[in-house]
Amino acid sequence: MSYISDLRKLVGHQPLMATAAVCIIYDKEKGLLFEKRTDNGQWCVPGGALELGEDAEAGLAREVKEETNLDIYEPRFLTVKANIHLVYPNQDEMYYTDIVYVVTKYGGELRHDSESVDLKWFALDALPDNIMPTQIDYLRMFLEEIGADPAFV
Repeated sequence: MSYISDLRKLVGHQPLMATAAVCIIYDKEKGLLFEKRTDNGQWCVPGGALELGEDAEAGLAREVKEETNLDIYEPRFLTVKANIHLVYPNQDEMYYTDIVYVVTKYGGELRHDSESVDLKWFALDALPDNIMPTQIDYLRMFLEEIGADPAFV
């Protein structure tokens, strides 16, 4: 069980606040790595809520490993985005603060877990249409930073 799951037993679908660590994984040859979520069918970058007492980078590494089977190295801080409001298909309501990192060094064999139906690399000029709206701002920020056209997001 996770911290959020334990809280849900007490508060049901009521709004909760949580901190999440998310990761833009960039490979100059492959592009950006996205996962297609099982709950809403949208594409997103790997990451998730931190556990109680967990360091942001440790939580990032854990979430990426769980969701992609990849080990990440030298995550670089990009930005923080607060007040991200989500209502999940099961009606759980969340307000996240995302700590966003960029990773260019990784290892392992790519494999998705039960939270996603697919993992796929997308070229910078051919990103998926159905990206989670809450991630658009920091994806644009990253694309601008590396000199790519942010219009694709």
